[in-house]
Amino acid sequence: MHLPRAVPRFEHRLAVRLRGMLPLYTRDVSESGICAEMLQPMKAGDLVEGALLLGDEEVPFQAQVMWSRRSAGERTRGRCGVRFVTIGEDFQRRLGAFRRLQGRRLIRWFT
Repeated sequence: MHLPRAVPRFEHRLAVRLRGMLPLYTRDVSESGICAEMLQPMKAGDLVEGALLLGDEEVPFQAQVMWSRRSAGERTRGRCGVRFVTIGEDFQRRLGAFRRLQGRRLIRWFT
């Protein structure tokens, strides 16, 4: 039986800048991490540094790739799930303010 996630995820398409890579975009965002779509998914366990763009504000973070999947039929496109290791202490407040401006579309995915 699958249980609901401990931290709700919200569907937001935000730009993310990672060191040494082209910008990528989120599929969903939570207080603990993101799911991102990218041309070349990273490997599980990789540590990454970057910045999440909330409107016109950049929020720097360090994170660990928890999972990675390639899209069926494509050689390079896919998704990865990233858990924040460190992120600014005001991230929750900034994310909440951004959500209020954008509207809340809660994704009720199960693990």
